[in-house]
Amino acid sequence: MADYDEIFVQADWLEDHSGDPDVAILDVRAGFRPRPPGPSDFFSMRSNYEAGHLHGAQYLHMVDDLSDPNGSFPFTALEATQVHRLIGTLGFSNEQTFVLYGGAVHPVTHRCWWMLRQAGARDVRLLDCTYDDWVNDGRPVTKEPVVVDPQIFDGFAKTDWIATKAMVLAAIEDPSIGLVNALTEEQFEGRGQFYGRPGRIPSSISVPAANLTDPISGALRNPDELQEAFDRAGANKFERLITYCGGGIAASSAFLALHIIGWENIALYDGSLMEWNDDVATPIEMGPISLP
Repeated sequence: MADYDEIFVQADWLEDHSGDPDVAILDVRAGFRPRPPGPSDFFSMRSNYEAGHLHGAQYLHMVDDLSDPNGSFPFTALEATQVHRLIGTLGFSNEQTFVLYGGAVHPVTHRCWWMLRQAGARDVRLLDCTYDDWVNDGRPVTKEPVVVDPQIFDGFAKTDWIATKAMVLAAIEDPSIGLVNALTEEQFEGRGQFYGRPGRIPSSISVPAANLTDPISGALRNPDELQEAFDRAGANKFERLITYCGGGIAASSAFLALHIIGWENIALYDGSLMEWNDDVATPIEMGPISLP
């Protein structure tokens, strides 16, 4: 079980560790424009980073840097060795503790955590507030570019953290595997914004990512609240859980929450509904939520 305080670090702690060579800071702010019924536009905020960032922070964009441009579906996780090469060029190694901070689009920060950990980063943490909160509290920022020496980043990908479409198809008929839909209840039922086709993968339970996250800070709610949310949805009747959403982003918030409350047998369906609904033969359900 991951200790909540080992995942989320407080602003005081990070300010105290400013300049610590054992701490690597990553600015992962991204903007958001919905484009129903297709993939949303998570646009780069590199210009915002250049206008002000935490001391020593490097910038990473969820799409431009950490997604495979040649992937078969939007936001495909970048291959692990490419992530290693990228982080090394930023001057960081896997001996450091990574701390990520983001902006108002909280699932993006969680997705970057999942991508780095899945690629083999040993210790990845999240600041428990946004960049704007940091600034509004009067904490130090800079416009100075970061000058680094490239490093060697070594790590081993957690291949079991990724579920494929074939695994999800098999899970529909397997009562020991639960499919966690991290979209809104409205989207779960097939209303509102959808991804190719409205609805959910059969046998899914609904645990909206927004219900797991503090809307202001972006940190997840306390472990007891997280546990209650998954128990209420019926997650505790399964041995393995696979999270999914529209494109694997909100699903990262659900994955992170499960990781925090002690689930180890979990995976994220990286293609999510963008891949699922591209195949007209895959089943889809609509209608009210069926509680266990």
